[in-house]
Formats: sequence, C-alpha cells, structure tokens
Amino acid sequence: METGSSVSKGVFAYKGKKKSVNPERYFQRSETVNTWKRRLDIYQSLWESIDTEIQILQSDLNTKIFDDLLKFTKTCQSSFTLSNPAGHSRTKEIPTAALVTGVNTPDHGVMFATLVNLLQEKVTPLVAILQSKDCNNVKNTLSKLLGQILKNPQLFIDDEESPDVSEKNLPISLATLADWYDDKYSPNHSSPKKRKSLDGGSKDRQPLPPVIMVFEDLESFQPRILQEFITVCSNYVSQLPIVFVFGIATSVSAVHRLLPNAVSSTLCMEKFQAPPSTEYLSQLISQILMTKNCPFQLGSRVFKLLLDIFLYHDFSVLNFIKGLQFSMMDHFMSNPMSHLCCPLEEVQNQIKKLNNDELELIRQLPSFMRHVESCSLPRQAELLTDDVILKSEVLKLLTRIHTYREEFYPMLRCLHTLVSKLPKQPLGKQLREVYATALGWNIEENEDYKTSLELLKFMSKDELTGLLRSCVSCLGDELPSSLKDVHTSITSLLDRFDTLHEDDDGEEEAPENSSVIKKTDLHSLKKRLQEMEKKKKKLSPYEKLRSECVDYFDALFRKYVVSPKTLPLHELMYYDLASKVRSHLAASPRSAVQLALGSSHTYLHNQKDNDNSGTISPDIPDVCIAYKLHLECSQLINLYDWLQAFITVKTSNDEENEDEIKNPDPVLQARFIRAVSELQFLGFVKPTKRKTDHVARLTWGGC
Repeated sequence: METGSSVSKGVFAYKGKKKSVNPERYFQRSETVNTWKRRLDIYQSLWESIDTEIQILQSDLNTKIFDDLLKFTKTCQSSFTLSNPAGHSRTKEIPTAALVTGVNTPDHGVMFATLVNLLQEKVTPLVAILQSKDCNNVKNTLSKLLGQILKNPQLFIDDEESPDVSEKNLPISLATLADWYDDKYSPNHSSPKKRKSLDGGSKDRQPLPPVIMVFEDLESFQPRILQEFITVCSNYVSQLPIVFVFGIATSVSAVHRLLPNAVSSTLCMEKFQAPPSTEYLSQLISQILMTKNCPFQLGSRVFKLLLDIFLYHDFSVLNFIKGLQFSMMDHFMSNPMSHLCCPLEEVQNQIKKLNNDELELIRQLPSFMRHVESCSLPRQAELLTDDVILKSEVLKLLTRIHTYREEFYPMLRCLHTLVSKLPKQPLGKQLREVYATALGWNIEENEDYKTSLELLKFMSKDELTGLLRSCVSCLGDELPSSLKDVHTSITSLLDRFDTLHEDDDGEEEAPENSSVIKKTDLHSLKKRLQEMEKKKKKLSPYEKLRSECVDYFDALFRKYVVSPKTLPLHELMYYDLASKVRSHLAASPRSAVQLALGSSHTYLHNQKDNDNSGTISPDIPDVCIAYKLHLECSQLINLYDWLQAFITVKTSNDEENEDEIKNPDPVLQARFIRAVSELQFLGFVKPTKRKTDHVARLTWGGC
C-alpha cells in the first residue's frame, strides 16, 4: 500500500525561530514625549540590583537550616561499608531528615532546587528529587530515581513507550542501583580515593557517598505507593547508604498519617524547621524595600494589596516578589516621567535632559499643582513659565524625597519598637503593619497612634527604659545629620531615668488647714469639695519625666513619620495603582470569561460584533451566540427552543431562513451541540433530570 501522500504518517511540531521581544512595542506612545529608552534602562538597572539583594537575603536566611541538614546527610551514613556480609544490617533504620517547609507551596520549588544543588556540591553527587506528580506508581518512582542517579533516564524507559531506544534498557529495580553502586565504589572493582589522616600516619579511605532521595511534597504522595517504596528501600539498606529527605508542608505528624507503624518504624527521623515565610517577608520588606537605596517604592494601597494576597491566599514570598516586579514594570511603562525615579546621584543628570514637553507633564502632576498653589503669586508665575526655575525646583523636591526617606525609615523603626509590645498592639505587632499605616496617612491623624501614646504614659520605669534602650540599638550609628541629636537626646533621657529618685512618689498636696476642723454648712461643704476636685494631683518626678519622654517622641514622629502622599512629586517615586495590580495578580476568571463571551469584539477587534441595536450578530463565534441566548432564558432551558433560536441567528442573513429552521442543517446542529458543551465545561449550564430535554442554568444576570 502506498503511503507516500498520506498525511497520517506523522505529525511533528514546528517550534519556529525564537523571536526577540522589542520593549519599544510595550511602552505608551506620545507625539511629544519619548522617554521609553531611559525608563527601560533605569528599570533594568534597579530590578537587577533588587533581585541580587533578594537572592542574597534568601541565601542568608536558609544558611542555618541548610548547614544543619548538610551536616546530617553527611554524617548519618559515614560508617557504611560494602564489606559487611549480606543481611548483617538488614534491620538498620533509614536515616530520614523531616524538613518542615511551611504551607507556602509556590516557594518550595526554589528551596528544594537550592537544597539539591548544595547536596550535590558538598555531600554526594548521588541525589534524586522525587515529586508526587511523577510518581503515580512504584515503577515510575524507581524509574525517576534511577534516571537521576545514573544520569541517563533513557536506560529506564519502558519498551512499550519507546521501542526505538538504541541503548539497552536496564531492569527498573533497586538491585540495578545496588549493583551499579558496588561496581563503582567497591574496593575490589576500583581503587578508592585516599586521604591522609589528621596525624599524618596511615591513609584511610574516604566515607562512601550516600544515596539521597528528596521527596519534595510528601503529603501529596499516594500512601500506598509511598509505603511500598519505603519498604523496598529498607530491604537494600545493607547494600546502599540510603538517606531520605522529606519535604513536609504541615507537621511531622503527616508522616504518621501516611505510613503505618510497621513502615514508619524503619525510619530514623530528625526534624529540621525551615524559617517561616512571614519571617522571610518581614526581612524582605525591612532590608530591601525600607531602604534609601531603592528609589522605587510601593504606595499604601498596592502595599496593602500585596500583603493581603500573601496573608490570606498563598503565603508565598515568591508571589510577593512577582507582584513587586510587576508594580515596578507598570510604573516605568505607564508613567512617562518615571525615568526620574532613579538614585540620587543620577537625578541631576536626568533633570538636565528634560525638554519643554516633559516639564509640562511635571506641571500637570496633582502633587506639584498643590505645591504651586501653596507658593506666593510671584513664585507661582515663575514655576509655571520659567523652565530653568522649574528644573531647579524639581531637583530640590526630588532631593527632599530622598532625604525624607533617610529620616523616615529610622524613625519608623523607632516607632515600631515602642508600640510593638503594647497591650493589644493598636498599631500592629509587625513592622510591616506600622509601615502600611504610615504610608496611607500622617501618623498623627491615626486614632491607633493616639491610643498607643496613652498606653505609653502608663508604663513602668523598667519597661519604658527597656524600650528606650531598644530604640537606641535600632537607630544605630549610621543616622543622617538631621537625626544625630535624636540619639543623644534618647541617651540623655536614659541617664535621667537612671539617676531619678522616687522618694516622693505618689505624694499628694495636702489641703490647707486639713488638721483644723471647721464647722460649716452644706452649701460651703459642697463648694469646698468642688474646689478640691479641680486641684490636680501632684505628679511624681518619674511621672513628669515619663510624660516628657512621650511628648518628645510624639514631636519626633509628627515631624518625620509623615505620609509620602504629602510630598510634591511623589507620583514619580511611589506606585499606587492597586486596581491594575489586582486585575493582573488577583483576577476573577468568571467575570473575565463572561466579558469575553458577552463582548467578543473587545478581544476579536471585529466591529460587526459591536451591534448596539440589541440583536445578536451571526458573525460572532458560536459559543458567544449560545451564551447570549441562554441569558434570555429562565432557570431551565429547553434545548430544542435553544437550538431554534441559535439557527435563527445563524441564518438571519440567508433568504431561505424559514426552510432552514424547519429542516436545520446537521452541521449547524453539531456546532450548536459543541457550543453547549463548551458552556457546560465553563460552568454556565449543567444537565438536569427535572425535565426532559432541558438543561439547568447555573448563573444569573448578564455580563
């Protein structure tokens, strides 16, 4: 049979050539302002710097837990030898590291990839990482294990799946791995590596490298497969130095839920607790966002949105970083003057390049317009007409924003130190909560801030002096010149507290002639009691000093912890378009699908679809026609009536419309059935047994 012209010989995907993305296409066009190149360069430079700091922070955060884990995997099988008689250590338990990672599932891939690389570099090259999606049975699990250890997955592919494999397939069992390990590391087959002992005497062989199996998502494995695999591995403990690493998202008790006692008894587990994602996020915000080195900053609404997504949805720091990156990209892409969001040393050079049209955009910024209105009339005329004076004013205002940050962040940390341990924490317990509050409005206008000050006025001497010492330590030595006196003033307050004598604490001013008993009437007694009520209690020296201390900090916070929204030109540095971030990072699939089905012209760019007459165009896709028709129906939809309406719409342009409805084309019927099936797949209708030939509608209202 000739098959030369047959198209069924094979189908091959053509991936095509890789196309380079032109960033110019994604920047907004303007007839007068064309700053996209400068914005792109500054964005790439800033994000590269931030990404490097994030990687360093992540490495430092996981250093301790990884060091302990590497030490465990290196020493737990250090006494293993291949010279033991078979079955001698058959009852030996498998060393197992239970790594509790937390529920931030999207971050686990990066963590385990880093862990595997460290294990291969510092412990052993024989490391395999197993995921539940690839291990739906024991055979596939062993195939993945052997393919990674022996560095050749093609040796373990089933003949039925790949009959043309040129290399000889090996048996998929641990016996294959045991034989390979014995051939590679047995003294009878190869000369082992030697090293001198510490005392310079005889030479000893290095410990044999362990075989480490990393289970990335242990809770997602099927219990039966996991039990059988561990049982098989326990039978080869005498021939292979096996080490397990369990990735556990919840708690170690998950191991006992998955494994019966007979299987879990073969494991010798040791727990390792990874740092929680909340701690990682706090350090990310404190060490990367809240620094003067990062010109770009998140506004209050975007910052709170990313925090809410983290705390109430995924606990993923990786997704928070992606949200930060998206916010930065959108800021530099949508704001034509965002190239001024650059380090302080580059601001002057960027301002020199501004042309008349760019300066006009700066004049139109709302914050700058408010700043102009606050100036005198001659000054307003200069700022609105003279470009040279405007450039000088822009440089002054941008420099003020950078200086403001140098003062804002130290004082914000000082405020957090004072209020984080108050009863019920009115401003929050974490630094990020205080930061989110300060971004939104001036701290002096916040009722929680006023409550915190009132609570500070009731603190004991030991508690208050402890907070002052914490403030001194959190401020540090690297303070701007404007805050140098703050460090000295707090230290002076501490010295006054230490030298304070409270011998006369609680003394009250004795009423005059209190020892003289006078005869008086009821009216005079009432008047006298009212006067005594008006007299204030005499404050002790500590209470006076405590009140002075709280008032001093209140004045500092009112001066330095102000909202960035009050600063002119803050739109150039702060990104606060929360609606756009929400639409991209926390989108609603249902509303998007309804919009696409109800307004297909928005996506297909077909003007015929956009018919405002109230009729349904026959040119739109079939599923859109079926969707619009189903919106006109009640809870139950008659399929025959639905079909007739569908055919009426599709044949509205034909002359033989009535004949087509009476004798519908089978192709149209098939297209209708496919459209209904697509709506059922999308969740708009479902079959029902309440009436014959009816479907139930699952949504109400249009798009």
